[in-house]
Amino acid sequence: MTKKAAPKIYFILLLLFILLTGCSDKKASESAVSPEAEAVITAMFTAPNEELYSQDASNVIGENTDANSDDAFANSEKILENWNKLVGKYFERDRLEYFVSTYGQTYLSEAAYNNTKITVKDISLDSKTDDSETVLVTFLVDKEEVVEKIYFSYDQDDLIKDVYPINFK
Repeated sequence: MTKKAAPKIYFILLLLFILLTGCSDKKASESAVSPEAEAVITAMFTAPNEELYSQDASNVIGENTDANSDDAFANSEKILENWNKLVGKYFERDRLEYFVSTYGQTYLSEAAYNNTKITVKDISLDSKTDDSETVLVTFLVDKEEVVEKIYFSYDQDDLIKDVYPINFK
């Protein structure tokens, strides 16, 4: 190789490298979990969390119960307010309340009922489309590792419409 040819070859290799890396099919954002999903998952899978779940926010109905529905309603409103402060900006109008009353508190209530601790170990993207993503969540229930798939759908403004664990639907 001559001294004149070496810089030309290096230039061609550099140009080829730039072209190949610049023409990738996937954007960085397409391979990462959205910040919205990450925030919601962290809230769902970190327990105990008295700010986001309280057994006092529920009414037990039946004989020999001593429930005060006014207190439960006030506690429930406070819990929803806390969820709204934490992740409300990511949800489509009126969808946060539905989420909290269905799947949002599932793991938090199980942790409170069973007196266990839940912590997120890993959050990774399973699949993504223009209006949805499926996220793999690895979390610890006390010291036992559990993996759950969580589905998120988004509206045209990238606000969350629905969130649910795959095995629930």
